[in-house]
Amino acid sequence: MIKSLRPFLFAILFLALQNVNAQNWCNSTRYDQEVFSTVQITSDVTYGANIDNGGNNLVLTMDIYEPSGDTASIRPLIVWAHGGSFLGGTKNDADVTSLCNHFAKRGYVCVSINYRLGITLPPSQTTATQAVYRAVQDMKAAIRYFRQDATTTNTYKIDPSTIFAAGSSAGAFTALHLAYLNEPSELPAVIDTTIMGGMEGTSGNPGYASTVNAVVNLCGALGDKTWVIPGDVPLCSMHGTNDQIVPYATATLYLLNIFPIMQVDGSYSINDYATGIGVPNVMFTYYGQDHVPYASSLAYMDTTVRFVSNFLYSYLGCTPSDPNPLPNTFGPLSANTITSSQAIQIYPQPATNEISITANGETIQSIQLFDVVGKLLLEKNINASEEKIDISSFKKGCYFVSVLTENGRLSTKLIKD
Repeated sequence: MIKSLRPFLFAILFLALQNVNAQNWCNSTRYDQEVFSTVQITSDVTYGANIDNGGNNLVLTMDIYEPSGDTASIRPLIVWAHGGSFLGGTKNDADVTSLCNHFAKRGYVCVSINYRLGITLPPSQTTATQAVYRAVQDMKAAIRYFRQDATTTNTYKIDPSTIFAAGSSAGAFTALHLAYLNEPSELPAVIDTTIMGGMEGTSGNPGYASTVNAVVNLCGALGDKTWVIPGDVPLCSMHGTNDQIVPYATATLYLLNIFPIMQVDGSYSINDYATGIGVPNVMFTYYGQDHVPYASSLAYMDTTVRFVSNFLYSYLGCTPSDPNPLPNTFGPLSANTITSSQAIQIYPQPATNEISITANGETIQSIQLFDVVGKLLLEKNINASEEKIDISSFKKGCYFVSVLTENGRLSTKLIKD
């Protein structure tokens, strides 16, 4: 019933991707674990320049993270983009610098880029879309920088055929749109390429490819999930069900939690759609969590690093030594919106023998309970605004409740005493 959204091993998911690279990446624990103790950082490397939202020429810089003392002659590259709603943030943000350090210690070359920021206020769908477009053009220039380096001085010893785009929040928007908004026919009408430049942009390093081999999406969204088409590159997503900044599924995006911008497809909806059309992807849901929980929690950062690491290691054609954490997103493929947590109340929390579920002004259509690995334990079809569920037979521990109404679906954590 829930098909491919059941948790499954990375090795099974990526059977079709085995041996996609000529390199043998699997002959040591490198890329699977942190095998280097320190990281060498080259700061403020210029990779290009372009006109920003204010009409000024902005020099684009990045920090490059390499494992200290590394003797490998060729290495995969991860290009990271920071968050900040396209209004703020820098390459020095704590979450992206932590991610760069973790993955450089695993043997990757990692890059944290600055990109053009700025949305004209009051914001609109047009100005927000243009901000994403500028960021994508800049990320493409950074990718081209390394392909150019690989064919000239080879300073950074990267494999030009193994490059990953990754980002947090707004940076994840950037990575997603770089990979999947890749056809002229998909380009939104609000983008004037005469003024802003073509899809490759003019931020630097022309003449080299800006394509990537896979995408890491941490709490991001796409303007339209149908930009993902069969044959597109694989995707790894992680997102919180109670994200108040970027919708977990399909909903209106608000800038600064004030200005409605447009409807976007969050990670859940992208995962759902990509799975349905056969694009390899995995998703981990931070149940009950708000935006970028790894930015303020070492435990969530550890989970994030291990999940992304396993995805990339599997892409390289290798089998992770520890497959956990497994993909854990669940739900019927028809669920494409998430109702706000204020609209549905589930109490008491924690619960002992019974939970009450109330939908204010909505009709509950169905209720599902899952264990921590996504196994369906209970399902009830409902046609009422409230319902009581007997959980007395359940063991103590953590469960997840999924409530479907006519307006969408809410998934939240339940603790059983």
